Amino acid sequence: MYRLRDIWKKLLVFFLFFLFLIILQIRNPEIRGPFKGLLGNLLNPFVYYSNFIYKGSIDLLNKYFFLVGVKEENNRIKSELAELMLQNRILSEKLYEYNKLKELLKFKETYKIKAVAAKVVGKHVDGYSKYVIINAGSDDGIELNDSVANELGLVGKVIEVYGKRSKVLLITDPNNKVSVMNLRSRSTGIMSGDGRGGLVVEFYDKLDKVYKDDIFITSGMGGIYVKGMITGKVYAYSNNPSDLFQRVYLNPTVVFSKIENVLVVKNELE
Repeated sequence: MYRLRDIWKKLLVFFLFFLFLIILQIRNPEIRGPFKGLLGNLLNPFVYYSNFIYKGSIDLLNKYFFLVGVKEENNRIKSELAELMLQNRILSEKLYEYNKLKELLKFKETYKIKAVAAKVVGKHVDGYSKYVIINAGSDDGIELNDSVANELGLVGKVIEVYGKRSKVLLITDPNNKVSVMNLRSRSTGIMSGDGRGGLVVEFYDKLDKVYKDDIFITSGMGGIYVKGMITGKVYAYSNNPSDLFQRVYLNPTVVFSKIENVLVVKNELE
């Protein structure tokens, strides 16, 4: 009895399902298929929606592969752009260095000196002791006490020499004594670092009037530094009545925190 009831239920569900397909075919005339008549009403919706799902799946896959291709192309363009930006940065740096070397060459030709060009490969400019390391040494003809400069002015002197490296004591070091003179008045004094990155000139003529922005250059006395190299510009001075000499304070013309290329001067001016 129950088994017969189950069979009728299944037949009813099957009948209702096919009835639904027939109604779907009638209410949607755009559904087309290879079958005609009642068979078409039953099977064409299957064919139509199967084809619809197939085409939709193909379109979805095509869009997926298209997006994958777009993503790969985008990554490739990003990679090429990053490479171009890096090349541009390197070329810009080479151009900057080229212009700096041109300035050094102009400085060398102006002063008519024999010099060895070198790069700064290490620096210690913030502590009490101030020096830089350059990539030229005894193999390049560098010797102790050779003076070192760049296009902005005097840098210092060589105090240690190795095969391919040298240590240069900066003029801002308190232990580096340089004979200098006022470019305007020609009065001389002894310059050294003030321990804070600036310069101070001592033993300067008490009677000589000093003005702000006066320029001091190397005097050539002492046999180390070539005469005429700019060292600094006056920003203050002290002239107490009880002192035998006055003190003059300078800002160095060389920016030691940014120094990159230098010339090691091999002889005096011609």
